[in-house]
Amino acid sequence: MDIEFGNLDNLDTNGTGWFIGFSDWTKADPAKDVNLRFNPHGQEFSNLSAKWMHHIVGETRGLNKPISYGRTITMLMSDSGGFRIEFSSRPDFKAPDTHNYLLEKRGDFIAWGANVYHQAFVERESTTLTMRWEPSKKLPH
Repeated sequence: MDIEFGNLDNLDTNGTGWFIGFSDWTKADPAKDVNLRFNPHGQEFSNLSAKWMHHIVGETRGLNKPISYGRTITMLMSDSGGFRIEFSSRPDFKAPDTHNYLLEKRGDFIAWGANVYHQAFVERESTTLTMRWEPSKKLPH
């Protein structure tokens, strides 16, 4: 599973603030083949979607999500919160193939790639921004 967890305030953006894009500093690990926040200059992408959501404790809309496609990043926008996302390579979310990440302070983010099962749980009231896109398989020349 391709997953990156962190806080936007702690990313080295080369002083620009850009954390998704074509610049080398958007690569979490330049040695990796997949860098979820990096899209090479000139590479097309499609199906850009953005979702702003205020989550309250006890909601169930984060369950029964379809397997992911493309790339997705969810960011905590509220000053604090408790938004937990569980990821698995299996639809039944059985261990040891399941990983949990908790977004607790403004700027916490989780990015993931295609073919990942995920579900979300609201532990404390939270506001999130989620963006999703599909990079083209065709690389620029």
